[in-house]
Amino acid sequence: MRKTHLIILGLMAILCSSCYSYKVYPKEYRKLENDNPKRSAYVMNDTLKKELEILTSSELFEVISDSTKADLKVKLYPIKQNLVCGQPLTISMLTVGQLPVFLPDRYFYQFDEIENGKLTEHKLELKITQRVWFWDMFAFNKKFEEKAGKAVLGEYQASGK
Repeated sequence: MRKTHLIILGLMAILCSSCYSYKVYPKEYRKLENDNPKRSAYVMNDTLKKELEILTSSELFEVISDSTKADLKVKLYPIKQNLVCGQPLTISMLTVGQLPVFLPDRYFYQFDEIENGKLTEHKLELKITQRVWFWDMFAFNKKFEEKAGKAVLGEYQASGK
């Protein structure tokens, strides 16, 4: 009997922890669109797939594969993440996922723009929160890269560059 309870508790923990979604803050960034004309950009290190997908999702530039036709070159850096304490997940498990829990991780996205030999560094702090909630099991848009792209666009425009 005790073994059955442990198995059920383990399955519920797995189920509750797989119900997540991402939220971008401030809220204004969620519906933000790029109204500026897109410049073509050649990404020098396109082996960073996650960072490249974030840049593409931000719609800041039109990413092209020919460096001779690009307005500028972009050098990406690996995204850095500072994790927060996972203690709130205990509350979510005790309430069987009915109480939403927010995990406000800190992400740092960095890239360089190189245009006509001039280097411009961009270091952006992305405010993206992961929400763990049972009902997020039915949320279909769970792609981190799309949410991070919105945050990059918002931070880029807020910096005035």
